[in-house]
Amino acid sequence: MGERGSSGDIVLEVRDLHKSYGPVQALRGLDFAVPRGAFFGLFGRNGAGKTTALDIITGLLGRDRGRVWLLGEEAGMEPSPETKQRFAYVGGHIQLYHWMTLQEHLKFIAGFYPSWDEDRCQELLSIFRLPMHQTVFSLSPGMHVQFQLLMALPRHPELLIMDEPGNLDPVVRSRLMDTMIEILEADDASIVMASHLIDELEGVCDHMCIIDQGVALTAGPVAELTENFREIHFQNVQVTELPEVEGIWHKEIAGSEMRLVMADYTEDKAEALARQLGADGYEVGRLGLQEFFIALTADRD
Repeated sequence: MGERGSSGDIVLEVRDLHKSYGPVQALRGLDFAVPRGAFFGLFGRNGAGKTTALDIITGLLGRDRGRVWLLGEEAGMEPSPETKQRFAYVGGHIQLYHWMTLQEHLKFIAGFYPSWDEDRCQELLSIFRLPMHQTVFSLSPGMHVQFQLLMALPRHPELLIMDEPGNLDPVVRSRLMDTMIEILEADDASIVMASHLIDELEGVCDHMCIIDQGVALTAGPVAELTENFREIHFQNVQVTELPEVEGIWHKEIAGSEMRLVMADYTEDKAEALARQLGADGYEVGRLGLQEFFIALTADRD
């Protein structure tokens, strides 16, 4: 899969986003930007502020301060009706008309969108295999997410925003990811997916923001952000007290073994550390997306 979202055309940008619930600060100056055509992962542990950020962006929740640009529009507390036609939001807390059957609900929603693509709708129905004669109330949590996608994707949204789609079974999830990548490339669309299940998006998302305690720890293209991070495993260290070294994000010690995650890695830095620790030797490895996420968030409790 080639590099996506590199044109410089930004479809979503947030700056200095703040939101408090009484004494609890959910967002404390969040910043990130999503290029057109990107599959953007908004990663964070439970309670990091992901859902709050998406609800503010889509107009479901007010903000204390900060600015949001959505599909070229600087959004106030709520995007304009014209902009709402151009994006779709799929989240576990989105309210549907529970007394309608799925078929009735789908027909009702389709009437609001001139861009509705019935061929795409039928294609998705063959993937999800939802009980269209049943009421929305009867859906399981996983089916609820699938049905929201069934209402969203036939609209050809320029931006699809998804919040924690964690209730899909593995078969449907695999098909869904393939379908979303096809849609992304065919429509030159962008996807923002908030999740704490980082390993499931390894090799799929190409841009990301890691959020913790309401702030962005890092944001940008995945390849660039992870390029200079390395995991270093020192063997038989004589000194377990780590010297003052910039760029150490995470440390684990087990007996005489020490594992570090280092930003801005160079071989010279690793060799100098090995000498200071009195290590017999060391091994260097690259970080996957999951390991990168853990390294940046594990020591922030």
